[in-house]
Amino acid sequence: MFDRWLQAIGKVDYVRNNDRPDVECILCSIRDDDERVKIFKIYQDNVALVSLNAFPYNSGHLLIAPCRHIKSFQELTKSEIIHISRLIQGLQKLIVDLFNNTGFNIGINEGLNSGASIDHLHFHIVPRYDNELGYIDIVSNSRIVIEGLESVLKRYKEKISDYINKDYFKNFK
Repeated sequence: MFDRWLQAIGKVDYVRNNDRPDVECILCSIRDDDERVKIFKIYQDNVALVSLNAFPYNSGHLLIAPCRHIKSFQELTKSEIIHISRLIQGLQKLIVDLFNNTGFNIGINEGLNSGASIDHLHFHIVPRYDNELGYIDIVSNSRIVIEGLESVLKRYKEKISDYINKDYFKNFK
């Protein structure tokens, strides 16, 4: 039944560097709006950026990265930790409103041996659903993608300012 390796569709070439843009750091390139990379950025301020994951586990899967190029959580300053944490909270509210999810996976893969394919610290916010069919991906050797990246990007961009703005951060000390 499980005689095949599980794969994120399209990611194998990226991980093997066959399909990666020729840039030093993909997240720094997204931060800088580099033309050589496909950009799914929905938000950026002077501390962090928010982008769709190009290889999402579920519709709405986001990446949050500090604008500073750092590799470890330990390198974050106290103010960056607070700012990014508040950003994650606002994004959770946005995701629930747009996708009606019932849970989240929020995490960091730090370092090559943890599964990180990008050498720039970033956080994942993965919406989870009651009706997920995860086992079907395995049994049927297929991957179910409910909504395309361009559609998800448009939905986020239309609503992001309602959830993440200067006033949002003023209310928290």
